Amino acid sequence: MRLRTSLASALVVSLLAAAPRQDTAAPSTVQLDPVHSFALFRIQHLEAGQFWGRFNALEGSVAYPLDDSAAPIFDVTVKVANADTGSEKLDGNLQGPNFFNAIEFPTMQFISAIGDGAATRVGDRHWKVKGDLTIRGVTRAVEADCTVTGIGKGPLGKKVGFECTLEIKRSDFGMKWGIETPPKVLGDAVRLVIGLEGDEKKAAAK
Repeated sequence: MRLRTSLASALVVSLLAAAPRQDTAAPSTVQLDPVHSFALFRIQHLEAGQFWGRFNALEGSVAYPLDDSAAPIFDVTVKVANADTGSEKLDGNLQGPNFFNAIEFPTMQFISAIGDGAATRVGDRHWKVKGDLTIRGVTRAVEADCTVTGIGKGPLGKKVGFECTLEIKRSDFGMKWGIETPPKVLGDAVRLVIGLEGDEKKAAAK
């Protein structure tokens, strides 16, 4: 695994790169709540319908200033074993060598890029975020459309929600089964819809 810049350092870079605003809020680290964080995926089946599944219990954190003066910076991990299609047989197939190969590669990960051009503001609480997506040990640069869906209050303090969408080709990550044999069993294009919710992590008292 490559050496990564800490979320705190990455957020400083992002804040410096963002257009300046008055009364900028202090940066916050949002610790993801696995119960309310998941990823949906959609892929075409037999050149007909769109098949949906999900990965449950996403983990990680998001660095984000709650005044929206800079883009959220994501560090999100998905356990392949948490695949959920509603079919135990299909879940087992996804974890096998034709797909995610969970024995050798038990997790997938998305890490935001940092620096100039790493994120582009689309609107209030709406960003295009670039980053590295790693699946089956293969890392590709991707861009996700991310919205801050809300900032609320929970029993532990402030709650922050995000929703990101992106499309990838599974063949880019070594998953080519079912693409070339006519009729195509499964399509190559995969649409991901990622819902995240977490708690603002309080800074340690000095």
